[in-house]
Amino acid sequence: MGRKWINRSFAGMLLCLLLLFSACSNDSAGGSKDNSADGNSIEFKIGHMNSPDHVQDKWSLAPFSDDAEKATDSRVTFQIYPGGALGGPKDTYDNIMTGIMDIGWGLQGYNAGKFPIHSVLQLPFLADGTGEELSVVAQKLYDTFPEIQKEYDDIKLLWIHAADPYAIITKGKAVRSFDDVKGLKLRTPSVEAGEMIKSWGATPVSLPAPEIYDSIQKGVIDGGVLPVAAIKDFNLFDVVDYVTLGNFNTSIFYVAMNKSSWDKISPDDQKKIEELIGVPMAQKSGEAFDRQKELAEKEAKDGGTEFIELPDAELQKFKDVSTGVAENWLSEMEKKGIDGQKIYDETIKFINEK
Repeated sequence: MGRKWINRSFAGMLLCLLLLFSACSNDSAGGSKDNSADGNSIEFKIGHMNSPDHVQDKWSLAPFSDDAEKATDSRVTFQIYPGGALGGPKDTYDNIMTGIMDIGWGLQGYNAGKFPIHSVLQLPFLADGTGEELSVVAQKLYDTFPEIQKEYDDIKLLWIHAADPYAIITKGKAVRSFDDVKGLKLRTPSVEAGEMIKSWGATPVSLPAPEIYDSIQKGVIDGGVLPVAAIKDFNLFDVVDYVTLGNFNTSIFYVAMNKSSWDKISPDDQKKIEELIGVPMAQKSGEAFDRQKELAEKEAKDGGTEFIELPDAELQKFKDVSTGVAENWLSEMEKKGIDGQKIYDETIKFINEK
């Protein structure tokens, strides 16, 4: 009787051990539940609104994914979901916060009022430089001012970047002078750009970049204010007849991570990833736009699109009427108790240092 009791007890203990081992094995296979501190691989989801051929997918997000995987010996890996598979353009930031995306690439302009201080770089005629240079300015502004850092408190910001300077693109009607822009319906990427367009006597129309092609084709808009690189990124060659250059403004883009997702990465691997992000990735992202700009300009010109350089006197007219946009921004900063003049002056300094 005693021997039977011992055998049964041993069998029960063995069964418990097997169940415990099985549970532990199942938990470690759960991907998102893993922590890189355990030596297991964690795969994170990166989402964005554009096609897989978009310049930021090919020349920024994909290289970052590869570099981070190598730096962490494949303990941290990424899967990119393009085309809005994890949410549309206007949902990106919220989807990062809630964890629908572990990481997302998005445009600040789709979150009106969310980044009022950092939007200083989106004011008219501060886009004096290449996409790479302006991207470094955007990142430096974040690194310099706690007031700007606070605007990103609810996510883990990986890097910030800008685009190549924005131009006026149109179908059917060329903008060769200040008077030519009046009355046009132009897509705007941000509140600041919208105010600039309004000051010209044109009508700003807010819509996501992937909708630009259909909107021009159907006559909903006459064109837009956007980077030259976007002509290729969104395959606008068939609907763009004229490109009027003028360094009118730029936009700020963010690459950010859900805080809980970031916390799943071990401190050692976080440190390795920290060495990759910030200014180095801002430079790489801006440079990607610059490379795409060259390709877009050549392809557009080969296809018959006319690129227009405004006479200095005409360009000055655009500048003169849009000064109120910066003045309004400074006024809004003052109402918030923010030293907007200091931030504006530092922005000019960073641009001049490029």
